[in-house]
Amino acid sequence: MPNPQDTPETLVARAQELIDRVQRDMASTEEFYRREGLDANKVRATLEDSLTVAQRLQAQQAFQADMEAVEQEVREEAARQSFGRQTPATGAVRRRRQMI
Repeated sequence: MPNPQDTPETLVARAQELIDRVQRDMASTEEFYRREGLDANKVRATLEDSLTVAQRLQAQQAFQADMEAVEQEVREEAARQSFGRQTPATGAVRRRRQMI
């Protein structure tokens, strides 16, 4: 859960770090399959086939719940950001008066 004081730049940086970590993990997994002489696509297909309908449904529900939580956080952050950018109630800039 992000800290309410986090800036958009901080959130983006943390998200990028997470994406980088996942990509490294995926590359590591692919490398493991290659070292072991396995076809990654066949391994994925076998693992998918081994899931029961209930397990697949549970995984789908968990994924959907995660996506809804992310979308809610995005909406909340957008609302917080919109409050921070309100224009002042004074209206247009006043013209300077001539000093006499």
